[in-house]
Amino acid sequence: MIRTLHVLDHSIPLHSGYTFRTAALLREQRALGWETFHLTSPKQGETSAPFEDVDGLRFYRTPLATGTLSKLPIGKELALMKQLEGRLEEVAREVRPDIIHAHSPVLNALPAIKVARKLGIPVVYEIRAFWEDAAVDHGTTNEGSLRYRATRKLETRAIQQVDHVFTICEGLRADIVARGIPAEKVTVIPNAVDIASFNLASPPSAELQQKWGLAGKTVIGFIGSFYAYEGLDLLLDALPAIIKKPRIFAFFSSAAALKKPTSASKPTNSALKITSSSPGAFHTVRSTAITT
Repeated sequence: MIRTLHVLDHSIPLHSGYTFRTAALLREQRALGWETFHLTSPKQGETSAPFEDVDGLRFYRTPLATGTLSKLPIGKELALMKQLEGRLEEVAREVRPDIIHAHSPVLNALPAIKVARKLGIPVVYEIRAFWEDAAVDHGTTNEGSLRYRATRKLETRAIQQVDHVFTICEGLRADIVARGIPAEKVTVIPNAVDIASFNLASPPSAELQQKWGLAGKTVIGFIGSFYAYEGLDLLLDALPAIIKKPRIFAFFSSAAALKKPTSASKPTNSALKITSSSPGAFHTVRSTAITT
C-alpha cells in the first residue's frame, strides 16, 4: 500500500478549483487503495488546531508565520516556506510516507524537496499553473519583470530537482519540457468532471426557459473566473462558427457574479458581456457582478 503525503497551498472547506481538484485526486487515490495524508501551507489561514477533518479527509495545518520577516516583501514568502518546511518534517516523521507529493505553487515545492531529501523520500511536484504566469494574469506583476524572472527560475529549479512532474494540460507540459526537463519525466493528469456527482435538472425549469427563450435550444455556458489561463479567448474565437447553427444560446458568468452583496461590496457590470452577429441565434446576457 502506497502512503502519500500531499503538500497543499490550501484545501477544503475553502472553495476553489484548487481545493475541488485536490479533493477529487485524494479520493481517487484512496479508491486505488493508497493511504493519503495532507498538509496545507499557512495560506489556509489562521488556525489553532494541528489538524482538521473535512468530508472524511484529515488535513494537517501549518500555523501562520510570525515575526518581522513575515511582514516584509519577499520576506513573507521566505518565512512561509520556512514555517511549512518545519511543519512538513514534523508531519512526515509522524506518518512516514513512501512519497511526498507537492502541489502548486513553488512555495510548497521547495520545502517539500528539502524535507524529502533530508528524510530520503522521493518527491513529485504537480504544477497547476506557473506561479509567475498566474501573477501576471492576476495583475500583480508584469511578464519580464524582475519578480517574474526570479519566480520563473525558482520554478525551473524545482522541476529540475524533483523525481517526477505532473501537470494539468499539454500546454504546461510543453513549457516544462522546453525548460530542459526530459519528456518522460512529465505526466499530464487533466482536469475532469465526475458526472455521477451531479444531479442534472430534469425536466428543465419552464420558468427559465420562458424568461430566456431557451425552449428547444442548445445551451452553452461558462461559470468561473475570467483569467487568461482559463482559455476563454479560444471559446470566444469559436463563437462565430458556433452561432451559425440555429437555436444556440450561450452565456458567460464570472464566479464574482455569484457572490452575495456585503456592506463592502461594489457592483460592476463587467462579469457578462456577449454580442452576436447572427440575430436570433445568439443572446446577449448581462449580469451585475459583486466584488468584495
